[in-house]
Amino acid sequence: MQIDLKARVRYLANRLRNFNPGRIWELAQKIGKEHKRATFPIFVDMLYSAAFKDTAFIDYYEADFASLTRAERKTFMTSLLQHHIAVKVNDQKIAEDNFISKLNFNRRFEKYLGREWLDLHDKDAAALEEFAKRHPVFIAKVPISREGHGVFRYEAKDITDWTAFYNELVSKDQMLIEEKITQHPYLAEYCAGTVNTTRITSYFDGTNVHILVRVQKFGRGSVSDQFSWGGFFTMLDENGKAVGRGHNGKNDTFYENHPDSGKSIIDFQVPLWDEVVALITEVAQIIPEVPYIGWDVAVGPNGPILIEGNWIPGLYESRVLATGIRRGTRPAHEAVMTF
Repeated sequence: MQIDLKARVRYLANRLRNFNPGRIWELAQKIGKEHKRATFPIFVDMLYSAAFKDTAFIDYYEADFASLTRAERKTFMTSLLQHHIAVKVNDQKIAEDNFISKLNFNRRFEKYLGREWLDLHDKDAAALEEFAKRHPVFIAKVPISREGHGVFRYEAKDITDWTAFYNELVSKDQMLIEEKITQHPYLAEYCAGTVNTTRITSYFDGTNVHILVRVQKFGRGSVSDQFSWGGFFTMLDENGKAVGRGHNGKNDTFYENHPDSGKSIIDFQVPLWDEVVALITEVAQIIPEVPYIGWDVAVGPNGPILIEGNWIPGLYESRVLATGIRRGTRPAHEAVMTF
């Protein structure tokens, strides 16, 4: 699995444009402190890895490359490699048409959403008010947004003027309105205020669906469990069980237990795991022109429901400092992908 020369040249050119030795040195110092190693060799190794091993500086940090051998590093995905795979195997136009806009995604995968939703482009304030009567707590989303940005939670009891509220939502481009998801009681024990979602990255080879990456995300009470809202994650094994402590990838804070509820992260098991796998196996075949997808799934009391799909799946790998695991997901990718 190799990145072609053109993609590598673009990557290096971007690295050079944004090269900031002071910032890289600071990151090398942080890494050295965490791994109890000298800063200068790490600094040099980061530059070498960026130039010749397709490893962004943040990838080097998040995958704990400072404590991995060269052979172990080769088992980890990097941001550049993953982006290259997504662009190479996915039809970009079809992917953008179906996955970038949350409205388009909801239309295409409505059967699997498990929740009512509105598109304010063709609904008025009265329709919004009626929706809120059925769902007194509801979610508003900016249709094109990433990493949990553009997601808001509202309560009908706080709204007195529905026309003014409708106009406010439209002015802020919060055009997608969704019923609040009720999550499985087991997940609510970890964090009741946030829907704690499962990220599954799949690849459809035209015959079989292969699950390549399994991740459980945990929230801290905000509207989203993304890192930008204070969330963190743990990797999962093939049975949907946590493989170690949780972390958010960008600092040295690790969680044996959820910091708010105290529930064990190490002992976590995704409820209704077989049903989650069955859902992904089905939806992954719907658009065969886009075979490589990172799916976000919520598990409700009666089964899993689909949140969204990401045609560039997002990089999730275990941190050796958090889990002790010294092998990444690249072999799983290489076992089923050829290009």
